[in-house]
Amino acid sequence: MKGFSLLFPEKIIFGNGKLNELKNISIYGKNGLLITGKNFALKTGLIDRIINLLNDKNIFVFNNVEPEVSVETVDRAADIARKRKIDFIIGMGGGSALDCAKAVSGICKENYSVKDYLDNKIKIIKDPCFFIAIPTTAGTGSEVTKNAVLTYTEKDIKISLRSEKLIPSISILDPELTLTMPETVTAYTGMDALCHAVESFFSINANPFTKLVAKNSIKLIFKNLYKAYKNGKNLKARYNMLYASLLAGFSFANAGLGAVHGISHPVGAILKLPHGLINAMLLPYVLEFNKKIINKELKNLNKELQCDLIENIKKLNKKLKIPENFKKITKITEDKIDYIISKTEFKTGSMTFNPVKMDKNSVKQILQKVF
Repeated sequence: MKGFSLLFPEKIIFGNGKLNELKNISIYGKNGLLITGKNFALKTGLIDRIINLLNDKNIFVFNNVEPEVSVETVDRAADIARKRKIDFIIGMGGGSALDCAKAVSGICKENYSVKDYLDNKIKIIKDPCFFIAIPTTAGTGSEVTKNAVLTYTEKDIKISLRSEKLIPSISILDPELTLTMPETVTAYTGMDALCHAVESFFSINANPFTKLVAKNSIKLIFKNLYKAYKNGKNLKARYNMLYASLLAGFSFANAGLGAVHGISHPVGAILKLPHGLINAMLLPYVLEFNKKIINKELKNLNKELQCDLIENIKKLNKKLKIPENFKKITKITEDKIDYIISKTEFKTGSMTFNPVKMDKNSVKQILQKVF
């Protein structure tokens, strides 16, 4: 039996109404930077709520994070953190907002662009700013991981800034904050969480802990995602989905992912489509491709789930109005497929954990089916 090590935030606070715990957290320093998306936090009043909960602090707001956050946005936020002499950072929102905040917390102590870190010119050496992660979607798992996924615009790629120093100091998960998620966001983020759970379960780096939490996440998502999608105010379903996302986050943060994410990142960077949507569409195809290696374990998992995993994913996608392939979304040429493959990373990241070793021909086979 192989040994393993596990990474977690210093503290996780989970439950309905737990955002109010923010006022009880011991935070060093007076100046904080709240990093969030452009619309959601303003519309819901969450920005004012955070400021009121931390009324003894000076909270500056950066609410310009776009979907699939870019390196340019990270650099702008980091410049503000430096100029304002920020002591702590709060990331609130979906995965892009959390990843932006996470990256800023790691780089703002130095005067470099995030590109310098992504290009491996330098490494994160100094301890980051105290970082609090507050997810408002149930899917990304960014609140428990060591990486921030960023769009490197000029290179047409999505790439992760990785360091154990980026793991949040504290993560607050309040299911009530997810009640206002629109249907499509619920669907895409929920399927992203399912993809995290499934890919990390079959990862070659999986261990008994990650398999256990991944399996429980899959069960919860199958039972609750469609309920949350159909009735966004169903607090029990929202609670279970946020919990499932957390479990999936624990699993993939420690086991890694697979070819779905390895392919999804260049597809998303080039076609500008939502990450969760791409993952949902790719997942059945990649699982079918991996069956030659995972078939025995897949059969055992199917028995425990009391369903066929791949067929159930397809059924769930259909119920969530996620198409089987990209033909209804975008037209793509063979040249574009080849360009996506040219931007796919095979030697690092998610691909290295896929149970079947992937190459350009493997990816082409999958892309030709999904496109």
